[in-house]
Amino acid sequence: MKIPNDSIPEVYSAAADVYRGRIPKDDAVERLVRGFRLNPTSVSNMINNLDVMLNGRTPKRAMNVFTWDYFLRHTLEDFGQEAFDTVLQSFERHVDYHESSKKKPGKDHSLRALLAKFGKSSAIKPATTAGEAANTIYPDDIEDPASILIEGALLRITVNRYERDPVARQKCIEHYGPVCVVCGFDFEKRYGAIGAGFIHVHHLVDIASIGGRYQVDPVRDLRPVCPNCHAMLHQERPSMSIENLKQHMVINMNGGQKMITEVNEEVIF
Repeated sequence: MKIPNDSIPEVYSAAADVYRGRIPKDDAVERLVRGFRLNPTSVSNMINNLDVMLNGRTPKRAMNVFTWDYFLRHTLEDFGQEAFDTVLQSFERHVDYHESSKKKPGKDHSLRALLAKFGKSSAIKPATTAGEAANTIYPDDIEDPASILIEGALLRITVNRYERDPVARQKCIEHYGPVCVVCGFDFEKRYGAIGAGFIHVHHLVDIASIGGRYQVDPVRDLRPVCPNCHAMLHQERPSMSIENLKQHMVINMNGGQKMITEVNEEVIF
């Protein structure tokens, strides 16, 4: 028995809860069967597929295009870009497996189209414009800058769903301007046209401590910051306040000037 498309959000939500360890799989299946009269085998397969993909393995159970689309979109939103990249690679292997296991091997154009659609969402591909670079190569919300690793030529970072909202990001920049509110750095003034509009956007409420979704106010909750200041804000957990970081800068600059003065006074020409 097929799972109706209008029940897929409930199935995905249950699958995500199982993956996060919030509910045992058997309880999730039972809840969906009793509450929505869904086929237990189909539900179980869908829950397994999400878990398998998030763990980087190849899902073997078939789902319709609507379900794959929903799972991929919400994986990106709920688990972030790094997890999404893992899931997308797993989905690609599923497509290869599905095509090779058919009675008449050949391309599944619907799944290939879906793969091409989400392949464009990857944050690990080169950007062609400054705007694309701002949203892909340098993601706005870094939960832990110390977790950034260089693997060969590939920069991998962990991001969250909130920086994926281009509307909130743009409204924040329109209000405050693309200038760091901590140090005043302006990429366009320093680098010219290639730096126009480039800036990170920082959440005043530490997204790592939320543990779920929240409705963001672009003016109240977000601030434009340069990558350096953004990384420094996240040197503490929860993240440091902008005012506190400014104080660190002032103290360091004053101390640095004092040291320079003392050294100069000791120099004998």
